[in-house]
Amino acid sequence: MPAALLFPSYRGGGFGHVGRCLALAGELARQGWKVAFVLGGPHADRVAEAGWPVFRPPIPPLPARLVRRLRTALGRSRPGPAYLFFSDLNFQIVRDGFHTPQIVQRQVEWELGVVNRFQPDVLIGDVWMLTSIVGRLANLPVVQIIRSAAHPADPQLVWWRDLPSQVRSPDVGPVFNPALERWGLPPIRRAEDLLDGDLLLVPSIPELDPLPSSAERTRYVGPLVRSNLDGERVPDWLDALPHGRPVVYVTVGGGSDSVRGLNLLPFWQSAFAGTGWEVVVSTGGQRVPRRWRQVGNVRALSWAPGAAMVDRADGILFHGGYGTMMETVRSGVPSVVLPFHAEQEGNGRRLEQSGAARVLAPGDDVLEPLAGQWGGGQFVALACNHFAFKPHQVREAVSLILDDALYRANSIQLQRSLTAYGGAVQAVEFLTNSAFF
Repeated sequence: MPAALLFPSYRGGGFGHVGRCLALAGELARQGWKVAFVLGGPHADRVAEAGWPVFRPPIPPLPARLVRRLRTALGRSRPGPAYLFFSDLNFQIVRDGFHTPQIVQRQVEWELGVVNRFQPDVLIGDVWMLTSIVGRLANLPVVQIIRSAAHPADPQLVWWRDLPSQVRSPDVGPVFNPALERWGLPPIRRAEDLLDGDLLLVPSIPELDPLPSSAERTRYVGPLVRSNLDGERVPDWLDALPHGRPVVYVTVGGGSDSVRGLNLLPFWQSAFAGTGWEVVVSTGGQRVPRRWRQVGNVRALSWAPGAAMVDRADGILFHGGYGTMMETVRSGVPSVVLPFHAEQEGNGRRLEQSGAARVLAPGDDVLEPLAGQWGGGQFVALACNHFAFKPHQVREAVSLILDDALYRANSIQLQRSLTAYGGAVQAVEFLTNSAFF
């Protein structure tokens, strides 16, 4: 029985990387593979409760003062910025706590211990910065789940505009290269260099993730999302709506930590009251006070069956996260994207470029420098420290995607593009047919 050890990125708090790995793990298990996860953070229990073996990393021994500084700089404190602009994955290195060569070395050594215990045949990483290092040291093949914005051949997280002059990317060389030299591995210039592998799987389609011509060993597989429509249903009262009444689904995802301190329920009520739409707001697990559970045509739920709701809705308002984005494409539904950081904005801009969405993102006039200091020196991101939009702006954007038939037509065109790709089934096929097997 072949075995795969999966390394999803998890220190950002979102579920996108974990969700993709779960989709792949499910297909691997269906085809007779033994599968386990290296995973910490808030989603480790969720994955373990689903029946997967989980190796939980030790908590990094960061000084408390440095933890507060890093979280503040990267928008994970309370209160944090409502929008964070960064230029590349070097910022993720800081966020993930790899601020000295010693920390990198200890974490890699621990992961090598897991490899020795589990004895995998292949390592599968999803933007976890150490997977390739561990694979080389253990002499194991590495498969990377990678978006085009982070592809090591030509990473362009911010592709839709010029970089603001104030942004200064963290220098990751002084943190990683001493450890790499000790192991006899080549040095890196940027975080994305750590995401190379023997096979790179793009969990998307060319329209949303165009690859550079220099990309090698890279294959599109389409969305890596779990098929959960069969086991979930939308609330019964949606089926009783008058024929032709539009349904709008609003969700800002589970990884939007920076806006967790904002009570957006009054905002949604102001934006959508009296529109003639049935609006369903999911708070991603946050408790909904009784007074906001239903006000006119706006209902707020602490949890909603996301994929089923997307499939039922006529329009989506979301934060630009991967999982919801691919659900909108799979269902052929137009959207309004209200991102909380630059990577989410990039997802929204791809949908907008395809004519399937509108993006509402803060302009440069409200972005302010946000500086931090770490083991590689100083870095500077940009932040918007307040929710930058008025209810009427959101209402007008949603009205546009509902009323202009081109948005629905373009969304359906993206949906049709998915038919050329097999998702997790195709990913496993590429993996098992690779030269290293």
